[in-house]
Amino acid sequence: MLDSKVSKPTREAVRANAGEGPLLAVSDLRTQFRVRKTTVYAVEGASFSLSVGETIGIVGESGSGKSVTALSIMGMIRTPGKIVGGQVRFHGEDLVRKPESELRKIRGRAIALVPQNPLTSLNPVLTVGDHLREILWVHLGMPRSAAVERSIELLRRVGLPDPQRRMDEYPHRMSGGQRQRVMIALAMACGPEILIADEPTTALDVTIQAQILELMGELAREQNLATILITHNLGIVAGHCARVVVMYAGRVVETGPVDEIFAHPRHPYTVGLLRCVPRLTRHRLSHFETIPGSPPVVTEPATGCPFAPRCPRVTDQCRVAVPELADAGPEHLSACWNPVEINASTPLPSEVPG
Repeated sequence: MLDSKVSKPTREAVRANAGEGPLLAVSDLRTQFRVRKTTVYAVEGASFSLSVGETIGIVGESGSGKSVTALSIMGMIRTPGKIVGGQVRFHGEDLVRKPESELRKIRGRAIALVPQNPLTSLNPVLTVGDHLREILWVHLGMPRSAAVERSIELLRRVGLPDPQRRMDEYPHRMSGGQRQRVMIALAMACGPEILIADEPTTALDVTIQAQILELMGELAREQNLATILITHNLGIVAGHCARVVVMYAGRVVETGPVDEIFAHPRHPYTVGLLRCVPRLTRHRLSHFETIPGSPPVVTEPATGCPFAPRCPRVTDQCRVAVPELADAGPEHLSACWNPVEINASTPLPSEVPG
């Protein structure tokens, strides 16, 4: 286990505050990118929360605003991007209004990121040991001898064979799965309270994907770690998350417990995503089901439901008014003027491969 002297104070602080509300609360978050005379409305009013020890999934097609939401939470939006509204409350304090000097103390220490592509995230001229010793010195002031010992322990825990030898290796000499294990070790080095995993298995084969996800789950349980898992794969959400946030065109269009949403999706976009997942229980089709069209590049403020051009249930109201999130079931919210009723053809969580 990684619950050492490094992470123990953080864990005790989290438990002490567990009854005071969510660990992380994102409210009406809005992030835009201004390029010449064009504004891209990347995130428009995203709201969700994360409790201690909870794992939530954020799903949606590419361009839905998932990664920008994660970067906004960590205060990593750079010019020409800007957070223009909303709050990101961590332990009740709004990170959006904190200066960069304070955010640097939180990033990597309290909120850690496992990025999508470890090869481009690791410095090619630094060894694995250099990466780990640096983060332990910057955030914890750990001396070299203790940092080396801690680094070897981390590499061993994430399943890298011969961790002492791996300390002297460069990232380009390792496989994709090994590099991702290094990124997880870096993320866990300082005993964070929140782990954000941005499509951590995208470039990996199915077997390695399963191993990485199982490792992240084990570490989260050991550390009582809150996790945000960003993914395209609804099977991963079904197997690893308690709640799901469905995003489209920068907006949260549906959110709630995984079992509830997978069994009774109310937004047509969620239904479309579920039907795109291949399942062994369905008769062989001549083609995979897809959602017609493509997600929009949102360069104008929405005047109607952004999913309207692709929606089979569209009405005139959908084109002129943006729907707000409304109650759709137990802890279940959906933003749709014409929500889908219970549909027997909608796959249940047990039908979605993990």
